[in-house]
Amino acid sequence: MLITFIKMKKIRFTLVGDKCGKTSLVQRWCKPLESIKPSKTIAIDMRSMVFSLENHTVCVQYWDCSGDMSFQNLLTPYLKNAELIAVCFDLTQANSWLTAQYWTDVALENTEDTPICFIGTKLDKESKRIIKKTTVRRYIRSINARNTFYCETSAYTGENCKDTLSMCIFESLRTSIKYTSLTFDSEKEKSCILM
Repeated sequence: MLITFIKMKKIRFTLVGDKCGKTSLVQRWCKPLESIKPSKTIAIDMRSMVFSLENHTVCVQYWDCSGDMSFQNLLTPYLKNAELIAVCFDLTQANSWLTAQYWTDVALENTEDTPICFIGTKLDKESKRIIKKTTVRRYIRSINARNTFYCETSAYTGENCKDTLSMCIFESLRTSIKYTSLTFDSEKEKSCILM
């Protein structure tokens, strides 16, 4: 039996925010063609997935942190060890946006130059939308943080999920690996919304 060892770059995404669909987003990223099975995260859930980018193999670990504030003291080490922090919020809930701002402050206090991706979830509920793109843009400018970007997704429909994942991977690797594209077998999606 021949065993081949592949040099693999490991990157960690830490997803924080309230109960806004983070677990559903990770499910969509890991299994884009399967239907979403909503579930509650207790403390932290980790999943991983392997991608090929040019001549590199990348293992992405998704550290899905509970939206329950009773676990917030456990989460700081996961922010410090992340290559990317995804601050997620529900576009239809004002309190979700306030919680996202709290997690942004915690991330900025505990990390240096770690990329932050703001992810607005539940894009499929556009008619119930409360958080406007201009609100998020204004906030991102006000915090004056480097390496921040914004995407909107729907884990339910899959809209922008692949593009958001691609941007997160590319941003977390941009200083160490040159890349061209990330391919999936699922249908082509709309682009992310860059701010």
